[in-house]
Amino acid sequence: MQKRHVTEWLQSGKKKRFYLPLLFIAIIVLSYFLLIQLTKPESYNVQLFSVAEKTIRSPQTVEDTKKTEEEQQKAMDAVPDVYTHNRETGQNRIALVESLFDYVNEVNQEASEKDKQNKEKAEKENKSAPAATTTDEKVKMLKSKLSDNVSEKMTTGLSDNVFRTLLEASSDDLETIEKSIVDELTKVMDESIRDDNLNSVKVEARDDIELSSMPSAYKDVAKAIISYAIIPNETYNEKQTEERKKEAAQAVSPVKILQGQVIVQEGQIVDRETYRQLKLLHLLDQKMPVKQYLGYGLFILALAGLLYFFTKKQNYPKKKAQQKVLIFSSIYLIMLLILWVIRILEAADLNNIAFLFPAALAPMMTKILLNEKYAFLSLIYVTVTSLFVFQSDSTSAINLLVSVFILLSGLASIAMLKDYSKRSAILQSGLWVGLFNILFITFLLMINNSTILSSTYLLSILYGFIGGFGSFVIGIGLIPLFETVFGVLTTSRLVELANPNHPLLKKILMKAPGTYHHSMMVANLAEACADQIGANSLLVRVGCFYHDIGKTLRPPYFVENQLQGINPHDRLTPKQSRDIILAHTTDGAEILKENHMPQPIIDIAAQHHGTTLLKYFYYKEKETNPEVAETEFRYPGPKPQTTEAAIINIADSVEAAVRACAEPTKEKIQTIIDGIIQDRLLDRQFSECKITLAEIEVIRKTLNTTLNGIYHQRIQYPDDQKGDKKNGLARN
Repeated sequence: MQKRHVTEWLQSGKKKRFYLPLLFIAIIVLSYFLLIQLTKPESYNVQLFSVAEKTIRSPQTVEDTKKTEEEQQKAMDAVPDVYTHNRETGQNRIALVESLFDYVNEVNQEASEKDKQNKEKAEKENKSAPAATTTDEKVKMLKSKLSDNVSEKMTTGLSDNVFRTLLEASSDDLETIEKSIVDELTKVMDESIRDDNLNSVKVEARDDIELSSMPSAYKDVAKAIISYAIIPNETYNEKQTEERKKEAAQAVSPVKILQGQVIVQEGQIVDRETYRQLKLLHLLDQKMPVKQYLGYGLFILALAGLLYFFTKKQNYPKKKAQQKVLIFSSIYLIMLLILWVIRILEAADLNNIAFLFPAALAPMMTKILLNEKYAFLSLIYVTVTSLFVFQSDSTSAINLLVSVFILLSGLASIAMLKDYSKRSAILQSGLWVGLFNILFITFLLMINNSTILSSTYLLSILYGFIGGFGSFVIGIGLIPLFETVFGVLTTSRLVELANPNHPLLKKILMKAPGTYHHSMMVANLAEACADQIGANSLLVRVGCFYHDIGKTLRPPYFVENQLQGINPHDRLTPKQSRDIILAHTTDGAEILKENHMPQPIIDIAAQHHGTTLLKYFYYKEKETNPEVAETEFRYPGPKPQTTEAAIINIADSVEAAVRACAEPTKEKIQTIIDGIIQDRLLDRQFSECKITLAEIEVIRKTLNTTLNGIYHQRIQYPDDQKGDKKNGLARN
């Protein structure tokens, strides 16, 4: 099996549409499990009532639900019951007492009238007068009226002696008793009376009656009536009480165990409360709550979703978009692996070892392999992830500063990395980032009020410098691996491929020198055009160097390599010649694949003729076979898929046509260029790439200007020795 790039291999076969998404999902899953390992709390072998061997701090801030519930219950218990005061109760009790005295007066009056009537009747009939109404009869009458019109409870609540005394009292005494009772009742019922203070209120009211100016013979009766009349005027409001208890509970701030908080000191006994807190923090079983597992899962999915939509918004072709997503996610996975290594080193109690983290690596690699936008995105991803990773460190006092340091170091790498066509320039950028890291660590530690010019500080800035410079050293080592695995093409890689000493370029020069010269000429033309329209001129130039490498298999069959006028096609049929000429695009692509060349270079070799017609041999075949199909003499394609391939498609044909012209004047050159471009447009060769008509017009003008500079007009000049004229070439 031939060696291929991973992306090319994965996209081959019947199930190609499934491989890349599955690979992306695999990276997401690996990232999730790595993140879980990075954020999982440290486990301690601690037994209940044992002595702590080391000081244990909380790795994160969590709510102590048990303590919170206890505080809420205390707050609820402290809320007093809510009672509703009913003023009508006092008014009703006063009316009740007044009714009692009214009925006493009414009974006395009725009894008096009855006795009077009985006496008058007896006198008329000359009989002896009947006995007057007794007090007991009056009591019965009073109780009957009270039961029917006021309240039957009053007849049982007050004794017959009370009724008898009232009925036997004079009108003035009744008035005095009533006034004293009503006044006292009015005063008492304005106050708060509940079941719990009812007896004390009654006692106080009876004491007031005792101290009043009422005749002493009636004080006991008044006490009995006032004691009966006083009832609670406030009722328990269960609804409002519950609402206030809930408000009190909600007002309680959750009790939290803060990150970095000491749970148990070294040498301290682990009591039940301490053991419960250690268990709550999962410092005994190295587990996290299920919701945290779900939270980190959603976090990774959110990062993956943002990456997907960010790439989709760039409007890349599907294959290129998938490549960029895989490269980006692979770099993120590498950063998680490095974070894991840093965490292992932290466990060895190395002070501030987190500053060794190569924060500049992800932005540096994504800027070189992808672009600056992805560099900023990767920096955001790594910084946010570091917040979760370092916050779980219970022993580090500068975890937040580390995340700030990662952000600043990444920004420095993006800003300082400008020329990455040479490794020396990349290393120089790494040196600057290392120096910036020293500056960042210095002012961050000063802000944190840490000791400066100490051994810890010196070690921290050493870590920072190594991490900054090391990021670029590691990046230089990883980038070729990414170039090989994913078939990505970087500026430095293009510069390497442009080296004349490259084995494939030497092969072209040795086997097909004419093709080599043609490729160099096309490269000059195409590069000038790419510069004018803002395309990737370096890719265009290098692509031109290799676009005709397929001709090295049969050099003499291509006109630029034919010597002494010998043309092998004279001995072949048009179809045989067609097969040889058309094969050079597919042969070239295969040669480049076998030599692990970047995919864009391979694509240029396959696409630089598109599906154009091999006109010479087509018309030659048509002379003997008029029925020949035009499709039989077209290149296999595909058509140019990129602007760079379209530029080379035009420049290649123009250079060959102008070179074949006997006397390329300005007018002929313009005619050739216009004809080739018109032919390509009518043949819809650029229908699958994004080149515009405006860009094609710029290409036309650039080719015209450049070729006129190459094939400039020749002049005659005199021979100095003979004094006559001869033709010569002006070399300007």
